Amino acid sequence: MSRIIFDAERGEYIDTETGEVIEEKVVDLGPDWRAYTAKDKNKRERVGSPITPKVHDWGFHTTIGFGRAKYRIKTLKMQRIQNKIRVSPKDKKLATLLTILNDESAKLELPEHVKETASLIVRKMVENGQTRRIDPYILVIASLYYSCQVNNVPRHLQEFKVTYAISSSELWKAMRRVQNVAKNIQGLKPAIKPTEYIPKIVEKLGLPQSVATKAAEIINKMYEKGLTGGKSHISLSAAAVYLASILMDVKKTQKEIAIALNINEMTIRNRYREIIEALGPIRYVCKNCGFELYRFERVGENFYGVRTPSEIKSIYGGKCPKCYSSLELRGSGFIEFS
Repeated sequence: MSRIIFDAERGEYIDTETGEVIEEKVVDLGPDWRAYTAKDKNKRERVGSPITPKVHDWGFHTTIGFGRAKYRIKTLKMQRIQNKIRVSPKDKKLATLLTILNDESAKLELPEHVKETASLIVRKMVENGQTRRIDPYILVIASLYYSCQVNNVPRHLQEFKVTYAISSSELWKAMRRVQNVAKNIQGLKPAIKPTEYIPKIVEKLGLPQSVATKAAEIINKMYEKGLTGGKSHISLSAAAVYLASILMDVKKTQKEIAIALNINEMTIRNRYREIIEALGPIRYVCKNCGFELYRFERVGENFYGVRTPSEIKSIYGGKCPKCYSSLELRGSGFIEFS
């Protein structure tokens, strides 16, 4: 099989099998200099940084560097003047908000694409006059949270509220402004699913991967039935992880999960009840003969709630009462939704 290579020295494309020159005198679009270290590259580059919405002027600005020593005082004066006139009076609000955005996103360790999406939202809000009579920090945090939702970055609202000590009413006021602006920007529709939060919850609780897999299965069934709309993704994922931890015999209490995620225990309980009502009853069956060992139909039907596989095994002495085969602790045949 022939392979085509490019000879940079001669500017030719050559077929390695036949030796045929396919194209010659190809213009080299690379730089006209060579650099062997990052320091050399930075020194010899004659272009600026790429266009970015994270800066008020999109990165189109002049930076006055230092020249000869005898012109140092003159250069410093020019730099001060440049810094003063770089931000026009009408861009001062935008520059302030973008500075806050860049600082806070760095503290939260958010990726670059999340920062850029949030910057576009902030720009649109300044254009539409949506930044008046509201704390700029809260507005920036709301923009970052919405950007996380758009870019499938699983950060829940409670994280932002706890980190910045923001009240729910203030944050929702800012969120309404962000949503009103973002819906007019093409492609800025939240696309995150509840399953995106599961790995983070499982990691925080120190649970095995099998719990994450089962929780994702539960959420996907809810999503397929259209039952995830209008519900907090983090609380729905937390309830799914709670149920999965029971089914996988590594039970965590609702209180433990609520404390780990800084959310209300009652919220997890309500989502848990909705999952049982939507997907139940939960049945434990013998893998060998299919005999129903246990059924749980609704939350509140007994004091214990959903039993763990080891509890069911203990009740039956480790053997199926019908076929007398040994019961397994886990497996799709032993744990299933009806």
